[in-house]
Amino acid sequence: MIAFDTWQAIVTLLAKAGNTVDAGRLDDWLDCFAEHATYHVLSRENYERKLPLTLFQCDNKNMMRDRVLSLREANVVNIHRDQHVTGLPEITDRGDGSFDVTSAYAVYQTDQGGFSRLFSAGVYYDNVSVADGRAAFNARRAVVDTFAIQNMLSTPI
Repeated sequence: MIAFDTWQAIVTLLAKAGNTVDAGRLDDWLDCFAEHATYHVLSRENYERKLPLTLFQCDNKNMMRDRVLSLREANVVNIHRDQHVTGLPEITDRGDGSFDVTSAYAVYQTDQGGFSRLFSAGVYYDNVSVADGRAAFNARRAVVDTFAIQNMLSTPI
């Protein structure tokens, strides 16, 4: 059984990851990741077949920082607002100070005209470390069921 304070730190991390993107606070989103962390978005089909092709891939936090800078400076298309909905996590203690965390998600986007639609749905497969009451992603994989993305994949899922 996982200690309540560990569970709480992990659930807080999951909420912060979605809420910071939704609020446009991408520097705070970066704070959700350990310095050595990875972030990948891949289709369910490629995940199940163990194929390496991703829709989006950052192999370290510096790549994530570059992506945030690009979103601020260069990508001024597809102006929208995101809303993440994340299910309760299943948490497994790996026994090495990290935890495997699985949770379903849905991301809705609302355009400038106020029209909302489902943008992406799938599952997060995360590896999380908890130290001093604070959780951080070591690895985040968003496995998307809706990989036929209608608009540019710009903001993090």
